[in-house]
Amino acid sequence: MKKYKYSARDNAGKIVEGDLEAKDSSSVADILHDRGLIVVSIRESFAFNLERLSEINIGGVPMKDKVVFMRQMSTMVGAGLPLTRALEIMVQQASNPLFKRVLEDVLSGVQSGKTLANSFREKEEIFDEISLNLIEAGEESGNLDSILEKLASELEDKKGLSDKLRSAMIYPAIILVIIIAVIVLMMFVLVPSMATIYGDFNAELPWATRFLMDLSQFFIKYWWAILVVLAVLVIGIKAFLDSKKGRRIFDKIVLKIPGVGAIVSKMQLAQFTRILALLLGSGLSIMKALELTALSLSNEMFRDTILSAKEEVEKGGALAIPIARSEYFPLIVSSMIAVGEETGEMDTVLNKVSEYYKDEVNVATSNLSSILEPVFLVIMGLAIGFIALAVYMPMFQLSSAIG
Repeated sequence: MKKYKYSARDNAGKIVEGDLEAKDSSSVADILHDRGLIVVSIRESFAFNLERLSEINIGGVPMKDKVVFMRQMSTMVGAGLPLTRALEIMVQQASNPLFKRVLEDVLSGVQSGKTLANSFREKEEIFDEISLNLIEAGEESGNLDSILEKLASELEDKKGLSDKLRSAMIYPAIILVIIIAVIVLMMFVLVPSMATIYGDFNAELPWATRFLMDLSQFFIKYWWAILVVLAVLVIGIKAFLDSKKGRRIFDKIVLKIPGVGAIVSKMQLAQFTRILALLLGSGLSIMKALELTALSLSNEMFRDTILSAKEEVEKGGALAIPIARSEYFPLIVSSMIAVGEETGEMDTVLNKVSEYYKDEVNVATSNLSSILEPVFLVIMGLAIGFIALAVYMPMFQLSSAIG
């Protein structure tokens, strides 16, 4: 989003000036026209505003603020408060500077006659397409309060699933960092000192000690080359993952990794059933719901399956059939979808499946953490044990020789 300075005339011919953020100058003109203003000039603003420093948020608006906004808006709209008044209250109590400014712009859009969904669409960094479509459906159906409540729960569930996997990996990640730090310290500090001491004895050193000393010399002499290789690898891997083919290969490999693959699959299944249930329950068509659900999935294998299923449903087929053919969807999912199609209660059935897989993810992440912790501890123990052996073995030999 770019910032523009504008000058316009109101109905009385009075000059009105101000700043607006939009995708381009045409969007600014549209906003001004919606406000009943006649555009005089629009120019992009390049001035650096020190006041905007407080709006810098790494990672955007926090999820907590979004959930609070959804729940409080749901309460106020459900109580019969006008949408503009509800937004004014949210602007006044917003503690996050970036979110406060966004809500001010959204309020201006709603006051000029735009829908809440379209006003938020001009702020792409806040809500995804699924949330915007649901808000739009809520406004059209008159059930905005219940839709906002469901969206708040959805955001919490989505964050909860991600946090589960992240928390399961925190301890193993800490152990891995400690292993790397210990090895680097040994290579650059301890081993060189050891090499100087043992070099004075002119004695035959054990193979482990020689290997460690040679490795240390390599690290000290070619540290810059190691950093270059690592940088090239990181850039190459990122470019590979950014490509469509590379992403597919990576996602396919991830699903085959023992332990991790099962968790990723269950997370994708929980996401699929939860989002599809939410969209269908909000009144969206099955075609639009499948399209948005596919876009919400992070794994290409699952996404492609849903997009292929959408094509079959578009031709008049049942959703359960292509889902049953997929190797990535268990039989329980296709069977429950078939039940939902037969009974006409697809959203209710999918919600039950979503709860099941939510519990499965909780159990799987706990098990993964329990398995990885001792594995990394053993790795750390072996690495430190080998280094200690290489350092002290010559001392034992020298002691024996002297004795």
